[in-house]
Amino acid sequence: MGAVMKVQKGWSCSVFFLLHMTHVAWTQIFQVVAPSSAVLVFLGEDVTLPASLSPVISAQRFEVRWFRDDFDSPVLLYQTLQIRPERQMQAYKGRTALFLKELQNGNVSLRLQDVRVSDGGLYKCFVDSGPWNEEVHITLKVEVLGGQPSISINSTKDQQTRLECKSDKWGTTPDLTWRDMNGVDLTSESSVTEERDNEGFLRVSSFIPIKQEFNVFSCLMRSKVPKPDWHAGLMVYGEYSEFMASSSY
Repeated sequence: MGAVMKVQKGWSCSVFFLLHMTHVAWTQIFQVVAPSSAVLVFLGEDVTLPASLSPVISAQRFEVRWFRDDFDSPVLLYQTLQIRPERQMQAYKGRTALFLKELQNGNVSLRLQDVRVSDGGLYKCFVDSGPWNEEVHITLKVEVLGGQPSISINSTKDQQTRLECKSDKWGTTPDLTWRDMNGVDLTSESSVTEERDNEGFLRVSSFIPIKQEFNVFSCLMRSKVPKPDWHAGLMVYGEYSEFMASSSY
């Protein structure tokens, strides 16, 4: 009877050991998840590239590496329980961070400050636990909001007087609207030209003919992505002398 009991105990211990090892192995398996759509940020702002572990497990003792094209030149490297700034790309020094207190909740998101045009593009987040590693890709889109437009009076070659509304430093073509003093939309009567400067930004100009002696014209340039609008206004009277009526955003 005693021999039988020993066999049973030995079998029970073996099953427990097997289940324990299986549990340890499965807790090391995770995915790094991130949004499928691009993350949008305006030039000069701060942004978070969100990434987290699924299922939720602590990443405090893992390696977390954010990089772009070169794995060995990271945007940020967290290794051996600390940030490793000596391994970081020069362009990102002093501008990146992890949410260190949130690592225990699987949050491996990257915080990027004072975004530059050159920051736009693909980012890769690589997380390594030792026995397991995963990687996810995120695209950062940097939008540039142009400067406040200005309105001036000039003439064409055939001496037709017209107003010009112009603004520099746009990343993408803005929506543009002309209105008169009664709020009538005159955009269909206008023409628009664009050109890129040496930095690759757009310089946008719009022209509209003046058809009467007195009126108040406004030109609105609106970014195609959510952001405050730039607005400029101009009063025209008499011999086409000019007065800036309003300038706001």
